[in-house]
Parts: sequence; structure tokens; C-alpha cells
Amino acid sequence: MREFLYRLVQRLHEEARPLSRNKHFHVFVGEARKALRIDRHLRDLEIHLGKLMERGERPRVRALRGGGVQLVMRHPTLSVVRTATLNAEEVALLARHPAGAWALGEPEAAPKSTKKAAKRG
Repeated sequence: MREFLYRLVQRLHEEARPLSRNKHFHVFVGEARKALRIDRHLRDLEIHLGKLMERGERPRVRALRGGGVQLVMRHPTLSVVRTATLNAEEVALLARHPAGAWALGEPEAAPKSTKKAAKRG
């Protein structure tokens, strides 16, 4: 079931050929309904991390057992801290997004201004 769940999340998250929640509503019953929640959570994290990436403010990343991570992020406009705990499958899906890869420390996901500065130097 876990493999099916994360395949659903992956299909929902694909930009090129997403799975329509309205057209395929019969799929999202019972345990598969979690896929919608996970997809919304990941999309919200990507937006938040995108804003932090624009500001150049990396979140704190703490590795957890089993390949999961905990992200601690400051809110871009409020003086609050947000903590998100992701399992290994969610980390893999978040790493596909440029802001997610940047937050997780992927070297090829550096902001464009940093890449240009590195090439000049």
C-alpha cells in the first residue's frame, strides 16, 4: 500500500502529466486519501522554500533515521519558525523541486546568482 500511496503522490505532483483529483476521484478513497494530504503538504513546503531561496536563507536540516529529515524554517514575513518532518519518500519527492533540492543541500541546486558568482571567481 505504501508504494501505491507514493506513486499516487508522484503522479499528483508531476507538472507535465498530473493526475486530476476531479477526474480520478474514485482513486482517492480510504488510505489513498493520504496522497492528497501529502501532495498539498509538499506543494506548500515548495512555496515556502522558494521564498527562502529568493532571500538566500537556508533552513536548518536535521537527518532522521530511515532517510527522513526535519526542516526548520523561519517564516518569510512573520517572526515564527516552522518545522516539517518528512520521511524518505517525501524527501525524494521534495528533492525534485529546485527549491527543495537547494534546501536539502543538493550541490546542483544552487541559486543562479551563486552559480554566476562562482563562475566569475
